[in-house]
Amino acid sequence: MPPRHALTKEIWQAFVSQPSVEASLPDMDPHLQQVWARCRRQQRHDHWPVPHRAKGVTFDSILKSKASFLNVAVPAIEDIYEYLENDSCAFLVCDETGCSLYGCATPEMEDKLHALGITEGVYWREGVIGNNAISSAMHLAKATQTTGYEHFKQALHDLAVYAAPVFDGNGSAQGCIALVLPVEKASVSALGLIHSAARDIASQMRAESMLTESNQHLSEVHVLLEGVEEGVLAWYPSGKIHYLNQKGCELLGLTTSESGREINTILALPQCVQQAIRHGKGLDMVETTIECKGKLISLVISLKIVRNDHNETHCYIALLYPLKHIRDLVHQHAGNRARLTFDDIVGVSDAMHRTIRQARHAAKGRGPVLLHGEDGLGKSHLAQAIHNASERRGQPFIAMNCQAIPKELMATEFLGSVQDGDKTSPSKFELAHGGTLFLDQVECLSSEVQAALLHLLKTGLLNRMNGNIIAVDVRIIASSTIDLIQSVEEKHFRGQLLLELQTFDIHIPPLRDRLEDVPALAERKRRHLEAEKKLSLSISQEAMSYLERYRWPGNHRELRNVIERAANFAHGNIILARDLPDSILHTAEHETTGNQPQYSNNLADAEKSTIIRSAIHCHGIISKMCDDLQISRTTLWRKLKHYGIKMGDYK
Repeated sequence: MPPRHALTKEIWQAFVSQPSVEASLPDMDPHLQQVWARCRRQQRHDHWPVPHRAKGVTFDSILKSKASFLNVAVPAIEDIYEYLENDSCAFLVCDETGCSLYGCATPEMEDKLHALGITEGVYWREGVIGNNAISSAMHLAKATQTTGYEHFKQALHDLAVYAAPVFDGNGSAQGCIALVLPVEKASVSALGLIHSAARDIASQMRAESMLTESNQHLSEVHVLLEGVEEGVLAWYPSGKIHYLNQKGCELLGLTTSESGREINTILALPQCVQQAIRHGKGLDMVETTIECKGKLISLVISLKIVRNDHNETHCYIALLYPLKHIRDLVHQHAGNRARLTFDDIVGVSDAMHRTIRQARHAAKGRGPVLLHGEDGLGKSHLAQAIHNASERRGQPFIAMNCQAIPKELMATEFLGSVQDGDKTSPSKFELAHGGTLFLDQVECLSSEVQAALLHLLKTGLLNRMNGNIIAVDVRIIASSTIDLIQSVEEKHFRGQLLLELQTFDIHIPPLRDRLEDVPALAERKRRHLEAEKKLSLSISQEAMSYLERYRWPGNHRELRNVIERAANFAHGNIILARDLPDSILHTAEHETTGNQPQYSNNLADAEKSTIIRSAIHCHGIISKMCDDLQISRTTLWRKLKHYGIKMGDYK
């Protein structure tokens, strides 16, 4: 940066005496010359007007809006003023518009400024009082000084003013601070002093802003923690309790005044928590017992370990859940999956109408229900519909696939698992208490669970793994894909249990015995795919005819899979016959030809059918079809045109 130009009275007089605004002086700073020229266009150098001043309500409003800035800046400049060895000086705090908000001055300097009308509320505007360091600092966004004859206004020639802007954490100017000295006491260090003070004020403002924001976030966290349904207990590694919310107080029988006390003086942490702390690992939803002020409280606990940037433990946070709340959550999220009703069961055939009618009667009763039929018939869907039409709707519906549970774990799954001591996790019968337990593939139950189930159905009592006998209110819906009577004869299934389950015995016929249900089932799957893919989708009549002739050994599940596969193979929005699996096309053709005589009274229909079968078999490839039919390409094209057969449907 070039050295400042030493301005003398002669240079200032030479400028103000120039008749032309554009006149320049070789010894003068070009920037300052531009500023003076701008001032000369707006005002006279030898006239001092009364500066504009904010007063009353207006000034009070400005002070209120700048409270956070003043709270930091005023103490800072007062400290500097106290230790500054100068018998004539003034410190000012201004906002970003140049309005003087606060000042502290020696009596001599205060008299000088008051003589000029400069008091709190005065605006240091260049357009009124000429160029000055305060307006320049805000305009240039850097520390600036204007001394003696650098001022355009003659009335300010006795002063040296140093100003520096103050910016917040977002880079926005909050205002500036200024130092006013007599011109004879101007010094190079004064600008550095005011610049350093402005930086310190900005740093302190950022720190206080961060502290305020942190306190606000902390308050928000406390409000959030008070609103959660879990008890929250936090303590430091030293053992001092840091936080305990209201739910935690209610669960442990404590008050919020326990914060700050040693945790060991009010409760005994369970062994699992102590072990987790020693190993530095958290816990997730562990059922345990806490001793608090002589009382044993059973609950579920999760332990979180909060670490600092150095991976050192900062504090421990325990989330406490009452056992009833956890079981309600299990009912809500794990068990209550009965979303389907009888309106969701598709069936237009007489056989399916009869099955649905029987299921509606079963829904009105209270005894066990046995659903039997082949795989893929939607027995779980029918079980949900029975539950939702019964008096137990709204209560837990827990579905268990008995085949998926290993034999060695089956007893603990159904009767509860034993943990440390006498504590056990709830059994599936208990979780379904008040509602319905659906046992899919009931024939896979172990003999031990069959005995417990039979005892429950007869007496309403359950023998738990720990030997306790408890009353359980649960309705059983079971399903099977095998002949249970034969299983009883082979000593694999208890005969008495089968008799108990047959209070309502419902058979679901296979899809091959009610092919008239195929279009309705296919239509429901089509609508689901339309909603999922968000596009229109239809099934051609030819494709539907193949679907209606297929025997569907996989029942509903196979039909749904075929429709979804065909939708993915379809080039447009229409599922054509070519999009169906070859197994369906060939099987359907075989069914058609197998149920009809091998000759046809209509040779044209027979010829057309032969060409279509060849197109399916050869995937619409003309050369292969010519070899298959043993006709020329010309003849084949003529017949395709005659019968209106499009090869694009089979490629």
